[in-house]
Amino acid sequence: MGRFLAFLLVLLASPAFAQSVVQTDHVRSELVSEVATVKPGEPFWVGLRQTIRPKWHTYWKNPGESGLPTEIAWKLPEGAKADPIVWPAPSRFDIGGITNYGFKDESVLLVRITPPANLSGPLTLAAEANWLVCEDVCIPEEGKFELVLPSGAAATPASPETRTLFEQARRALPTQSPWPARYGVSKAGDPTLLVEAKGLKADALSDIYFFPAEWGPVATMSKQNATVTAEGIRIPLKKGDAKTAMPAELAGTLVLTEKTADGSVKQAFDLSAKLDPAFVPTATASLANAVGAEEISLVQALLFALLGGLILNLMPCVFPVLAMKAAAFARLAGHEQSAMRRDGIAYTAGVLVSFAAMAGTVIAIRSAAGEVSWGFQFQSPVFSLLIAYLFFVVGLNLSGVFEVGGRLAGVGQGLVSRGGTTGAFFTGVLAVIVATPCTAPFMAAALGFALSQPAPATVAVLLAMGLGLALPYLALSMTPALQRLMPRPGAWMDRLRQFLAFPMYASTVWMIWVLIQQTGADGVLYALGGMILIAFAIWLLRIGSGASAGTWVRRGLAAAAVLLAFAATLKIDDSPATAASASGAANAGVSFEGWERFSRARMAEAVAEGKPVFVDFTAAWCITCLVNERVALEVPAVRKAFEQAGVVKLKGDWTNRDAEITGVLKELGRAGVPLYLFWAPGADRPKILPQVLTESLILSELSSIPQAKR
Repeated sequence: MGRFLAFLLVLLASPAFAQSVVQTDHVRSELVSEVATVKPGEPFWVGLRQTIRPKWHTYWKNPGESGLPTEIAWKLPEGAKADPIVWPAPSRFDIGGITNYGFKDESVLLVRITPPANLSGPLTLAAEANWLVCEDVCIPEEGKFELVLPSGAAATPASPETRTLFEQARRALPTQSPWPARYGVSKAGDPTLLVEAKGLKADALSDIYFFPAEWGPVATMSKQNATVTAEGIRIPLKKGDAKTAMPAELAGTLVLTEKTADGSVKQAFDLSAKLDPAFVPTATASLANAVGAEEISLVQALLFALLGGLILNLMPCVFPVLAMKAAAFARLAGHEQSAMRRDGIAYTAGVLVSFAAMAGTVIAIRSAAGEVSWGFQFQSPVFSLLIAYLFFVVGLNLSGVFEVGGRLAGVGQGLVSRGGTTGAFFTGVLAVIVATPCTAPFMAAALGFALSQPAPATVAVLLAMGLGLALPYLALSMTPALQRLMPRPGAWMDRLRQFLAFPMYASTVWMIWVLIQQTGADGVLYALGGMILIAFAIWLLRIGSGASAGTWVRRGLAAAAVLLAFAATLKIDDSPATAASASGAANAGVSFEGWERFSRARMAEAVAEGKPVFVDFTAAWCITCLVNERVALEVPAVRKAFEQAGVVKLKGDWTNRDAEITGVLKELGRAGVPLYLFWAPGADRPKILPQVLTESLILSELSSIPQAKR
């Protein structure tokens, strides 16, 4: 019996029976050691591993606006030492308007332990830890841990699984910053951090955030508007609630995401920025919480998308296609109701399938590149050329140069069937293609929401927009009372059909003009040469029929001509160019007469000087943008009002891809252009104006500028 009790006491004192695991309602905590056997006087690492209940979180050393950091109180043998916790890089949590810093899912808090130099026998590590775990409510929890490690002449490593755990924990730690840093304080008392990381590419970095190591000197911010310039990373901050003076050094962790060839990589750096009295930053123009910026729910986004799709039917880019479809529908007047229903359903299916395909493309690009915007395809010169071809072929079809099928029951890439169903379907496809450069009211907020949400929400919002676009025609095809309002078929149908060719030719000219902005004068050669080849192919196919040898030769020549037309796309540079890199960079994309080219630095400078600022984000392929310029921004009364009010007018050309403009759109929850910002004199945030402008709206905004500022 005595031997059995002695054996039992040895087992209870062994590591396997030590209380190294504590399970609470929300956190499983375990004290683990990187070594299985310790060597007297030789430091080693232990970790408090916490597995956190889904949707709950614990806190970092600076918890943010609320919360408490995890604490560990050690009880060690005489001569032993425990260093402070080494914290992994934190995450940001925004709950009910409160911003906190901490950890979700799992964290490992590392501590270095130094055993006594005269240790003989096992080393007993006893610790009491307490932490706060929160979701909608916060619950304080605690645990008592004990870990008994045998000692020996040399330290022996723990199991491979434990060693892997420590390797992963070290990868989660911030590395020492390779760049010097300093900070200055503005006259208003707000600090600005400057990390002198010269040579970084702005379009390769995203999600830049500085986590202050201590609460007090710097306010906890839900969003920091960091910018990457030639001098490095500049992060405007807000003064915290501490009543003391700003410290001589500001310590913290800089976290950012970098795009690499292997995908996006999250990086974290510990840095300490010295206070530089000579660095007095001017007030910066904050885009956060801009007036008119909308934070909407999924239900609101679906409603806005439906309304935006409905209004899209009235936009100039879509109207010619819808007019063609209405003319085709009038031709069906007097036919069986079932034929009309089939036509309406086919058109709706074409619209919805196209929007679903667009949603899939958006999700795929977002997974690979990290961001995508509405109308992104029009930033590709190859796409612009292909759409110019499409508009040209549709125009030829409407002019009667060629027919596919016995009659025109719908136009969509020249595909028409005798019953009209195929034509109706592809008319829906064509309507979606030409709609993408347009932005209607309600669309901006819905698209900004959709393109930043998980895949199911993205698909749902885009399909709701497609339903809105198709709804008028679908309702017409399903409602006999509405059909009776349609004019009866007659000779006017052929005249209308031929007339509608001219808006398509005009759209072709517009796309060639867009192509010129993207590629320079060579774009005209490729586009017009390709159209000649396509017209030649159509002529060859029309001059004969049957199955003779000559017919096959003509078909072969026609196919070769079409292939040569599409080969022009191989000559066009489709790299992600910026607006300034296209041929004729000084005038790329849109007219800058009377406007300065947009940059964050110029915008911030003008706002800091207290001047009124108007920013126009536009693109050559955006019809809504061009219409707004003609009817609101470039009319004599508005130009005179801008001049009298001393407004700094900035224009951001997004015809080609521009990382700086894309960043601004993303910050404001917008998916594309147009976007109009107006700063009243001295304002620290802009007002977002509607997507459709009027002369009276602009004059009303300018009239609000105080007389003293004019």
